[in-house]
Amino acid sequence: MNFPLNRVNIADYFKNLLKNRKGGVALVLVIWAMVMLTAIAGEFTYSMRTELNIVRNLKEEEESYQSALAGIELAKLEILSAKKSSYVYMNEDGILVLLQENENPVRTFELENGSFSYTINDEDGKLNINNATLPQLKYIVRNTGIDDIAAVDTIVDSIIDWKDTNDLHMLNGAEEDYYQSLENPYSCKDGSFDIIDELLLVKGVTPEIFYGSEKKDDEEEETDESESDEKQGLKGIAQYFTPFARGNININTAPELVLEAVFGIEAAQNIIIQRKAGPVLTGVGGGSLTSFVFTVISTGTARDGKIKRTIKTTLKKRGMKLEVIYWNDNFIG
Repeated sequence: MNFPLNRVNIADYFKNLLKNRKGGVALVLVIWAMVMLTAIAGEFTYSMRTELNIVRNLKEEEESYQSALAGIELAKLEILSAKKSSYVYMNEDGILVLLQENENPVRTFELENGSFSYTINDEDGKLNINNATLPQLKYIVRNTGIDDIAAVDTIVDSIIDWKDTNDLHMLNGAEEDYYQSLENPYSCKDGSFDIIDELLLVKGVTPEIFYGSEKKDDEEEETDESESDEKQGLKGIAQYFTPFARGNININTAPELVLEAVFGIEAAQNIIIQRKAGPVLTGVGGGSLTSFVFTVISTGTARDGKIKRTIKTTLKKRGMKLEVIYWNDNFIG
């Protein structure tokens, strides 16, 4: 590089060089400031978008919950509108009918901000697990698809041990010592079932046994009849038991398996044949024709269908009033 020869030119050169360096530094600072401001603006925008989504989700969740509540209230109205407690039966589609003039009840409704649907199940058509005998328990558990006899004996004996008040073991059952030895220990109830979900705490009862499980896709291929029966999956024991029923089974709403366990196979078949022609009008062997305890499951859905809330409640009818004996407003099932 060739520098100027006189001192004035050299001074001016370095003065301009210093001036240009300051300009470069300022430019860098401006760029960094713009980067920081852009990052802050982006973070602020993301934060506001996140908060907006949270608020919208909360709003839609509340709308879903209120829609589910609307289903519960409509179900209550339907139950209270049934003037005859004896006219309760299952229609051809397996839907509970409460009103004689409405054999195909509509239980799905569209609202301005969403929709809701509900089901009504008759608890008096199930076997009260607190009153069930050992043979009745064993018959139902064995016929829900559990092929292992030892597993059936374990479940049934453990149910008896769970609800009895002593600490004596049934042959294949479980008491406090077993439950305390688990990785996450808890106490044996030694008392009546309050809700049927307690069965999930009983030795031998898995979620598949409780809720039921369908056969796998690779098991749906064509097989002979005997193999097909073995691969039908588990029916789930929860649908056959309840702690809420009065004791006398409603023969018009009870599942066939419950009828067989309580009245025997032959009597159960006769009842099923009669039910195909309409509600049975005469009680059989201590069976009932009335129902007073119902479980309602109502699901509310937001407008876009992405957010849902489900409420499950069990109601006991006393004249023209309904008593809530179970409530779960965040039911997952």
